[in-house]
Amino acid sequence: MKVRLVSVSAPVQAPLKIALMSDIHIGGLHMPAKRLDKIVATINAQNPDIILIAGDYVNGSEHRKEASPADRAEIEAGLKALGGLSAPLGIYAAIGNHDTHYDAPYLRTKLTTMGVNVLVNKASRKGGICIVGLADHDTSQEDPSAFNGCEAKDVIVALMHSPDSFGHLRSDTDLAVAGHTHGGQINLPLLGRAVTATSLGKPYAYGLQRWQGIPVFITAGLGTSILPARFRSPPEIVIIELAAEPV
Repeated sequence: MKVRLVSVSAPVQAPLKIALMSDIHIGGLHMPAKRLDKIVATINAQNPDIILIAGDYVNGSEHRKEASPADRAEIEAGLKALGGLSAPLGIYAAIGNHDTHYDAPYLRTKLTTMGVNVLVNKASRKGGICIVGLADHDTSQEDPSAFNGCEAKDVIVALMHSPDSFGHLRSDTDLAVAGHTHGGQINLPLLGRAVTATSLGKPYAYGLQRWQGIPVFITAGLGTSILPARFRSPPEIVIIELAAEPV
């Protein structure tokens, strides 16, 4: 697991540090619940102002009621570990497609009890920052009216699971972040990221890009899905610093 540092220009009065994590896939081969303790400690050690989690907390597509007691216990333990995250301006989360398959209302409740603000087509304002969370593109429906919860003077940061939701961004968004693609998970020399998990294609499978002029970052996330392997797309935590453009 690496910590990637990214800088983005934004109309902020002082630099703002955002920690981004996604696609944890608790219960997967590479994500036992106990690994979350190290991930949480690594994020907290970066002293972020805000923590964003771009969805897919659980692994697989099995509904919670059909999962084994052992699998449910593993997911419970992983979610509990997320309660150790700390950031002065809050922890905000989106819901992913695997979360919907498992039991999105249940996960929203559990995350809320852990001090995580789950935003589904909803905005939250704090300290001049407006975090807008959009619903998952594949299993629900985004509602752009969520941006109406922001004020004109706010720095707007949009949080979503899939980059396919970028089409619902408001033009004055200062930064949008997503996961879902796993950075292709397998990134082959010459061929690149063959499986992108987004209709937007390879350019939006990973990294800092622009969508209609808006800076967007797609993280490779932490866990794996379907194929329990990564190649040239390592798991990561991303630290995004929003800083004012030099005069």
